[in-house]
Amino acid sequence: MELVAVKAVDNSLRPVTAIDADSLKQVKIGQPVKIQVTRQKDRSLPHHRLFFGGLLPFAFDYWQPAGGVISPKERDVVLWIAKRLDKFAGNKGIIVTAAEEALNLLAKKRAEKLLVIDKDINSFRRWLTIEAGYFNYRLTPAGVVKEPKSISFASMDQDEFNAFYKACFNVCWNMILCNRFSSEDEAQQAIDQLLSLGN
Repeated sequence: MELVAVKAVDNSLRPVTAIDADSLKQVKIGQPVKIQVTRQKDRSLPHHRLFFGGLLPFAFDYWQPAGGVISPKERDVVLWIAKRLDKFAGNKGIIVTAAEEALNLLAKKRAEKLLVIDKDINSFRRWLTIEAGYFNYRLTPAGVVKEPKSISFASMDQDEFNAFYKACFNVCWNMILCNRFSSEDEAQQAIDQLLSLGN
C-alpha cells in the first residue's frame, strides 16, 4: 500500500486526499504498521490535491459506464473497413451506416451478457493515466498490455505533474465533461469549488 500523508501539528500523519484516506481504511484501528518515510520530489501538494481530490473524483462522478463492450480499436477497424467498402461502392454512406448499426447491436448483445459491475475509482485512475499517454507496454501471456506509469511524488516533479494534469484534464474534458459543461473553464471552476468544500 502506498499513500501520501502530511504531518499535522499534533505529530500525527494525515492522508492528503480522499483516495489516500480510502487506502488507509485497509488498516485496522490499533493494528501496528511499518512506515517508511520517503521525502518526495519538489511538487506542489495543492496541485497533487487538485488531481486526486479534484479532477479525479469529479470526472469519476460524472462518468456513467455505458459502453466499453466494444473497444475503440474494434470500432475503428470496423469503420475503416466500412469506409473503404463504401468508397468502392460509390461513397453513398450506406455501408458505414450499416456498420454503425451492427456495432450498436453487437454492443447491446454483449452488454446483456455482462454482470453489473460497480464503478471503481482506482480502475478509473488507471484508465485515465493510460488515456493521457502515461503508460509502459508490458508483454504478458495474453499479449502486449498497457500499464500506467507511476505518478507518485517520487516519480514526477512539478513540471512533469503539470503536464500530466493537463493531459488528464483534456481526456476528461473530451470524453466526459464536455457533455456537462459549456467550457473547460467552467469545468475547472467546478473542480476548484469541489476542492474548496474540503474534498
